[in-house]
Amino acid sequence: MAAAGGAASGCVTRASGFPSSEREVFPVVEPSLVDVDPQKLTRALTFIDAEVQGGSIPGAALVATRHGKKFVEHYCGVYRDLDGSERPFNGSVANPLFSFSKGISATVAVMAHQDGLLDYDVPVSAYVPEFTGGGKEAITLRHLLTHSAGIPSAGAGPAFTEEEWRAVLKTLCAATIEWPVGSRTAYHGVSGMFVVAEAIRRVSGMKPWNDICRERLFDAIGAQTLTFAAPAATRPASSVPGYFTSMDTFGLGGHPAGGGFGTVDDMLRVLNLIASGGSWQGKQLLKPKALKEMLTVQYAAQIAEAVAKGQPPAHESWGLGWLVRGTAPQCPAGPWFGFGDSTSPTLFGHAGVDTIYGDGDPARQLAYVFVMTGKPRDAAESTRLRREVSNRLQAAICRSAVREDLS
Repeated sequence: MAAAGGAASGCVTRASGFPSSEREVFPVVEPSLVDVDPQKLTRALTFIDAEVQGGSIPGAALVATRHGKKFVEHYCGVYRDLDGSERPFNGSVANPLFSFSKGISATVAVMAHQDGLLDYDVPVSAYVPEFTGGGKEAITLRHLLTHSAGIPSAGAGPAFTEEEWRAVLKTLCAATIEWPVGSRTAYHGVSGMFVVAEAIRRVSGMKPWNDICRERLFDAIGAQTLTFAAPAATRPASSVPGYFTSMDTFGLGGHPAGGGFGTVDDMLRVLNLIASGGSWQGKQLLKPKALKEMLTVQYAAQIAEAVAKGQPPAHESWGLGWLVRGTAPQCPAGPWFGFGDSTSPTLFGHAGVDTIYGDGDPARQLAYVFVMTGKPRDAAESTRLRREVSNRLQAAICRSAVREDLS
């Protein structure tokens, strides 16, 4: 793999510091072999290096695959370990995934749905009987997966233990809707995906959430570091100053909406599974119909209608648990998420607060993860960084043989 020309000191464009089993997750190739322009790709890496050296963020990584082959792996700067030590950032580090966890949890929900265990469109109380009152009777799993359930503010708290899990669930079951169910979307930071996970537990013998995810998804794609438990004591793990500095202070530990951990390569496994049509090493883990529904903008008609009338849409471009670029003009979620300005309509992804960003693109057979090891000064700065990285990476993709439609 070619190194970036002029990479900043402490920035490495190669597999560095990984156990061999992790280093070889994806075949490593020169960018040109997967129709990526090396010179244009270098612009993305030098941008990241400059931001780290300029003090915007302490460290960052950009790792990307195309057609399941890794064409760039760039780590720069430092991270702060859970013991408070500052160390060079590399791919062996388990990162807090924050809200990228939602995409993982949603993928497990789709797997349960395709197996006939869940119906997206029946009231949640069919699975969680105590989830009633306060106007919640009409809420379905589809509402929860699309941030349109009307309960965006409830559900915070760690969920490592069963006692903690029950405490969060009790809070959510007591919540009152803040607007009519389905009438609009607004980000449900810690509420919706927790209730989805509880519904899955109810049809899965009440197993711990991490066990369900491991049985359905993590083991199937070999994602040994992905976990909703605490990272393995033998693995370096990153804190994120400004959000949490130790497991004792991680207020979302184990939470399906924000409490996952994993390496960049294991995040890429999830993105590649979806971007490649739901198949992993010859096994179809996500059925085509279920996958297509997950990656379809659920409120596309409402967004298009509002835009046609010159009105701001009341809904954002959510698929089922993943944000999807789609084709609607002026989609409010696109700029917020930092998708960039030249992505294809099939692009899907999820952010994790202001530091984690993972995208997949079935049309371009592209998957990439951009991680920052510290909190940018504000959300606008985070969006700027993500958008600039996306624009530079997308500019390096040769388009000659790409079909950019949803069929």
